[in-house]
Amino acid sequence: MSSPSLNLLLDPWFPVRRASGARGLARVVDLAAAEPDPIVAFDWPRPDFEIASYEFVIGLFSTLLPPATHRDWRRWWNAPPAPEDIAERLAPFANAFVFDGGGPRFLQDFNDLGDEVSPIAGLLIEQPGANTEKNNTDLFQKRGRVRVLARSSAAMALFTLQTFAPTGGAGHRTGLRGGGPLTTLVAPPDDGEVSLWRQIWMNVLPALPASEREEPIADAPERTFPWLGSTRVSDKDGVATYAKDIHPAQCFWGMPRRIRLRFEDNVDRLPCDLTGRVEDVIVRDYVTRPYGVNYQGIEHPLTPSYRVKAGAEWLPVHPQPGGIAWRHWPGFVQKTGDDGGRQAKPARVVEVAEARLADLGLDRGRLRLAGFDMDNMKARAFVETETPIFAFGVEDAALRGDFEKLVDRLVASTVETVSILRGALLTARGRDGGSGLDRIQEAFWQETDAPFWEALDRGAEMVRAGEEFASLLRDRWLSGVLRPKAFATFDREVPVEALAASAEVDGLRRAIEARRNLAGSLQGWGPAGARLWRSIGLEPPVADAEKRKKKGAVR
Repeated sequence: MSSPSLNLLLDPWFPVRRASGARGLARVVDLAAAEPDPIVAFDWPRPDFEIASYEFVIGLFSTLLPPATHRDWRRWWNAPPAPEDIAERLAPFANAFVFDGGGPRFLQDFNDLGDEVSPIAGLLIEQPGANTEKNNTDLFQKRGRVRVLARSSAAMALFTLQTFAPTGGAGHRTGLRGGGPLTTLVAPPDDGEVSLWRQIWMNVLPALPASEREEPIADAPERTFPWLGSTRVSDKDGVATYAKDIHPAQCFWGMPRRIRLRFEDNVDRLPCDLTGRVEDVIVRDYVTRPYGVNYQGIEHPLTPSYRVKAGAEWLPVHPQPGGIAWRHWPGFVQKTGDDGGRQAKPARVVEVAEARLADLGLDRGRLRLAGFDMDNMKARAFVETETPIFAFGVEDAALRGDFEKLVDRLVASTVETVSILRGALLTARGRDGGSGLDRIQEAFWQETDAPFWEALDRGAEMVRAGEEFASLLRDRWLSGVLRPKAFATFDREVPVEALAASAEVDGLRRAIEARRNLAGSLQGWGPAGARLWRSIGLEPPVADAEKRKKKGAVR
């Protein structure tokens, strides 16, 4: 191959869009440049490439140029470094980011992988696999649409696959966080002029404390960049890889798949099938072998975690069918579930970025959530959403505690309401009552999304002002949102008028009884109603006879 090698640190390969609307390729060192036309976004045609680009650059700076102190972080926030300054600091590590050529290649196995060739489309997570094509079952993602990738696109495709890798068949390992992890990124409020640099720098992790640091990366670079050494294969004679076996920064540079791309000069000037860009070097195929690095139990600073009970292993969160509902949001921004049951905790970056927002005098930012919804090795969708994130400084620990209590009660009361609604529908529908309940429940969460954020906005204001938010939960949330929505859902799914008109006596009787029970529970009566009342911080009502009984006992 006659073209010079591509270096992912020093050469232009990121497609970007600038404030003026101009598009082109940029070096990683150019992302911080503020003048004269700052870069405002990555410009890939695929959302997974965009999120992976954030992970690449955040990982790069967190690995090689982490701010030692908050003052250091604030300095580059206010005055981004010059490209020449960044290039000089990164230069000692440039050899680890050579993408092609005869030596070690970025994220590629250095060993002989044989001569069984796979088409380059296999790097794209949503593409049909070999068995799918063989069985002619590629119904939604058709084969043959991606035959040629430009070198820049191939670099991002490879990084995306290694970072998000799903199950790929026997021995084809998943990514460090399992297949299709959820990525959480924090951005400052969108004032219309948020540079790409600030969106990246907000998420760059600080340097580890001296007590937690390992040997300098330069002394054993293969512990951070695994392609610089022999692959830790994981076949029957191989080993699993745990946190103790690698540098902490390898979480950004995992290499679960053993892959080596085959590059060629673009003599026919073929355009890239993803970007349409014509580059001097293209990739049509690659060789691969199974049993790459098998990562076990390593947490990632950009992905939230959960565990099924206290003391169990923490597991990375993955998007689920139906997208990301607001009920999932608390576990992305605060620790939940301290009662010994299922527990969740946010990604480390969220805690870091929230403190930075507060230090900047901002009471909120934006939380970006994205990832593949995977069904084993099949990509069902790439899910992406954006929510607010509320910032409290270190000195506001008490306020943060009150805010977290508010969030817990909003979520818990909705869980109880959905449970009450489900029971009413089962009663009203009789023998076939369970049909479609999952759909109805999911719709309830979706339909309460906007009211939740409105209540949370108001609740945050009340917390910061030192006001009690009990009235908000009682009047605005319970009476203004949950009850009306539960009745509307019941009446939509169980049309009493239609049952009456059809003279279906049993169905009408069940519907009337179920709606009466629904109303009572939503007013706090019965065991389910009592749970709802307590979830929102209220004492459930007591019947007159019960009041007299308690009064007599006191006497």
